[in-house]
Amino acid sequence: MTGPLQIAAIVIFVYFAVYNLLILALLAMSYGEMSWLVRGRQPGRSGLRPLAQRPGVSLVVPAYNEEELVVTTASALLDQEYAPLEVVIVDDGSTDATFERLNRAFDLVPLPIGGALELESTRIRGFYASRVAPALRVLQKENGGRADALNAALSFARHELVAVTDADCILERDALTRLLRPFEEHPDDCIASGGNVRVVNASQIVDGRVVEPRVSWRGVDATQVIEYLRGFLGTRIAWSRMNGLVIVSGGFGLFRRDTLITVGGFRKETLGEDMEVTLRLHHELRPGWPEARIAFVPDAVCWTQAPDNLRGLRTQRIRWQIGLLQTLRLHGGMFGRSRYGAAGLLAVPFVGLFEAIAAIFEVVGYVVIFTLVVVDPSSWPYLIAFFGIAVLFGQVQSFIALLIEEVGFRRYGRAGMTRLLGWSLLEIFWYRPLLALWRTWATLSYVFGRRSVWGHIPRRALDEAPAESVAPLTR
Repeated sequence: MTGPLQIAAIVIFVYFAVYNLLILALLAMSYGEMSWLVRGRQPGRSGLRPLAQRPGVSLVVPAYNEEELVVTTASALLDQEYAPLEVVIVDDGSTDATFERLNRAFDLVPLPIGGALELESTRIRGFYASRVAPALRVLQKENGGRADALNAALSFARHELVAVTDADCILERDALTRLLRPFEEHPDDCIASGGNVRVVNASQIVDGRVVEPRVSWRGVDATQVIEYLRGFLGTRIAWSRMNGLVIVSGGFGLFRRDTLITVGGFRKETLGEDMEVTLRLHHELRPGWPEARIAFVPDAVCWTQAPDNLRGLRTQRIRWQIGLLQTLRLHGGMFGRSRYGAAGLLAVPFVGLFEAIAAIFEVVGYVVIFTLVVVDPSSWPYLIAFFGIAVLFGQVQSFIALLIEEVGFRRYGRAGMTRLLGWSLLEIFWYRPLLALWRTWATLSYVFGRRSVWGHIPRRALDEAPAESVAPLTR
């Protein structure tokens, strides 16, 4: 019995060694890119000239039962340092006082709806402008979900670029200006750009602005800060450099409106509409438009609430995993194909072979290793090697991600960085096994046809939030 178990243990060991080496290569590339960016000497930017005319941006915010947040969110978004700007709040069939609070705060008046919409959506109840904030529009519709709300907003948006964010997100005041940079660098070819999403939990927030970023003492909050740093600063910078970015986060992204409408808008049948639409842009456009670019902008910052308890975290990660699998099923034809550029040749295989199934290998690895040690106590070196590579690679990845953060931004101070380093040492013993179990369960549920649902994560108002009481979000 020990023979097959030993072979399985070696296969899993090699799999994770390759996976972690690839992650380290992406982190190293991201660190190099950030170093160039900080020095102002990033290759390819020496001849950059601002656009002759600033394009208009419609900033779209889906809102469902967001009465505690929506007025603060709208006010903060209207304060963006960018013009021309239009803010479109979509009340997606809320059953609370979301619309009433917007109406009371901004004195809304109805506008004509017009004819047929460019993208299908649930029934539109009304379209409103504000008497006190001319840039604000409010779209009221029957509930149809986030993707449906975004499609409805695309039909009503009047500017050529459309930015997407969530009602519980906080954009830094210059975020839109920075997110526009790839369109200035590649005015003929840039079709989308994604911003850097950071965890706001425990930070001090006043008037809809993050005035002091902080790291919570609590493991659930602090470990997600590390995870977001690894995911956004650690890998997306590298994928963007290769033009192989496969996700523009739904928390903060900028798209050409006409291009989104051409490919059919956001798909309602998936739980990961942000990743799906990004891959669809590659899938449908890159064969005939090889120079089309989707970029990541690390200094265009959006702060988001992350789940502050295990129940909310479980709901979120199951949704993410199912959305990932749904997207790979829809766009699996890109796998390993050079006609889709780095997205098809490198990124989709990486996501399919590692990101999508690594959790299963991890769970099986735990079972195999512990079974092997019980059956044959002399096999304890396998257990040490398995946990050793997990701790070593995990810590090196976290350290490089924190180094990129320190080189590029220095947001958290010495105390915050020390706290992050401490929790990064502990995550292998509780955080990563939990994520692996949840993602494996989600994968099996998807494979066996269990119906997928969005799930609910409660939220609270953000203004002047106590340092340890800021609550959860979505993607």
